[in-house]
Amino acid sequence: MGISGCVERYYPEEDELKTGTLVIHAHLTDQPGEQVIQISRSSRLIEPSFDPVRGSLAEVIREDGELRVFSEFKPGYYTASLNEDFLVTGENYMLHVITPDGEEYQSDFDRLRPVPGIDSLYYQVELNSFASETDTGSGIRFYLDFTYDNEAYEYIRWDLTETYEFHNPDMEAFILDVDYQMKELPDTSNYTVCYITNELPTIYTMSMGPLDFGAYIRKPFAFVPNIQLEQKLHYKYSLLVKQYSMGPEAFHYWDELKKTSQEQGFLYDRQPALLESNIHNVNDDSELVLGFFSMAGMVEKRAFAIKPEGLDLSMYEWFCFPIPIPGARRPNRSDLPLYYARARKDGVSSFAEVRKSCVDCREYRNSTHIMPDFW
Repeated sequence: MGISGCVERYYPEEDELKTGTLVIHAHLTDQPGEQVIQISRSSRLIEPSFDPVRGSLAEVIREDGELRVFSEFKPGYYTASLNEDFLVTGENYMLHVITPDGEEYQSDFDRLRPVPGIDSLYYQVELNSFASETDTGSGIRFYLDFTYDNEAYEYIRWDLTETYEFHNPDMEAFILDVDYQMKELPDTSNYTVCYITNELPTIYTMSMGPLDFGAYIRKPFAFVPNIQLEQKLHYKYSLLVKQYSMGPEAFHYWDELKKTSQEQGFLYDRQPALLESNIHNVNDDSELVLGFFSMAGMVEKRAFAIKPEGLDLSMYEWFCFPIPIPGARRPNRSDLPLYYARARKDGVSSFAEVRKSCVDCREYRNSTHIMPDFW
């Protein structure tokens, strides 16, 4: 059975903005291993929040009747280990869910399509223009090459994840603890080198229909600016690109999601409310369901940029520098612990309170002191 119809943007009426709308995210790939389905209910359609649906039956069924059951491993998250015997390119799959209140949902069938390999992933140092010719900044942009040699590819989507090395300045670090004692910050809490990983929010999609067979080169991705305080390009930067094949319904879903993000300036948390789903209540076609089910072939490639040539990679000299504040009050016990640092500049020693992140880089969002395996 094939899939039919088209995903269209959905504008809910005010009386539909109620709690309890079912939201299902199930984007599975041909990669063997653990895969996850997320089931929740929204608080409002325009501003949904994650309210997990516990105790559901969730299963993915191949058109020949072979199925895999997903088990709940934390509230609202269901997982199954899918192997190569189950994940067969060219086969059709559907999602089936029964919620604890007995309501039954299923998706349209979606075909697992082949995906082109990534021939190369590389970067180029560029000057990015902003509001005017004088308002510019340097940085890098990654490009991807692949070969279009199979009409079954149809549509492509890319996910991007960045990882970069971040350094705090080399300073003596101290903690004013809850007992009002100033102590040297122990090594187990004083980390100056960390690794920050972010999933990039921009959605990239492409329809292969207009293209002739052959090499497709220099697919551009987002510009990475060289910003002193971010340090993304100062030491080592990595970009992981995941390339997915999709059918027409999934393509329209992600393409509409991309358009909405550009218009509204947000991603993921709110946009599903504006899109119709390919999942429906078996016994009540009028019930609105949010989210989407898709199967996709997937390949990935990682590239590195190590201190790109042609960029000013100098550190901001006052970053986290401890500058004493004259007349600073004695902290209350409720303010403790506080963090301090001692550093030298132009031969003069300076000691003052600093942010915790200045002496422990793990405080930054999505940061860890543990070096990634791929580093």
